[in-house]
Amino acid sequence: MPRGSVALIAPGVVHTGWAGIEGGWCYRMLYPTQDLMRHYAKDIFGVDVLPTFHQPVVKDPCLFALLSHLHNCSDSLAPDPLEIQELYVAIVERALRRHAGQPTPNTAALHTNALATVRDLLNDRYRDSFSLDELSAIAGMSKFRLLRQFRALYGVPPHAYLRLCRVQRARHAILGGAMLADTASAVGFADQAHMTRVFRRTLGFTPGELLRSCT
Repeated sequence: MPRGSVALIAPGVVHTGWAGIEGGWCYRMLYPTQDLMRHYAKDIFGVDVLPTFHQPVVKDPCLFALLSHLHNCSDSLAPDPLEIQELYVAIVERALRRHAGQPTPNTAALHTNALATVRDLLNDRYRDSFSLDELSAIAGMSKFRLLRQFRALYGVPPHAYLRLCRVQRARHAILGGAMLADTASAVGFADQAHMTRVFRRTLGFTPGELLRSCT
């Protein structure tokens, strides 16, 4: 199997594999349950069936990138549960829509009031952690639809919006003279190192660099 390929094995299918070269090979895999895949397939296609894939191996750069990002997030020192859940759902939806059935046009109107409720919750409770199930229940829509519509309306998925809320609160606190370690704890980061990584990733500079620029 060429590097960068994605293996798609239908739920319930017994499978095996062997090394194609003497040095062996390595791979990383997700194993959703049959019940979960049936639930997701019904949510996406509207039919209560256990999905099957058209091909056992596909070349899908987007799906490969999503899987790689999920594994990297899972291995990080401070994994974001909401981001991991969003990636998981995005991976399953991509695999099913592209490789298990015909893509369906996204003609659903944006549920702006429900999406605004989720946005306001993230704004108001930026210190808290949320699961995708919680946000989906609050919005009154499926996880797939919530992710698609939230990104369409606000430009980023919920986990990234929550991260931006924390960064903006932290930036305001730091400019107001708060200590970095105290700020990290106050706005919902795991610790100062976590805040530093998110700052650099989001704004392109660290909290320390922000503080030095002010002094």
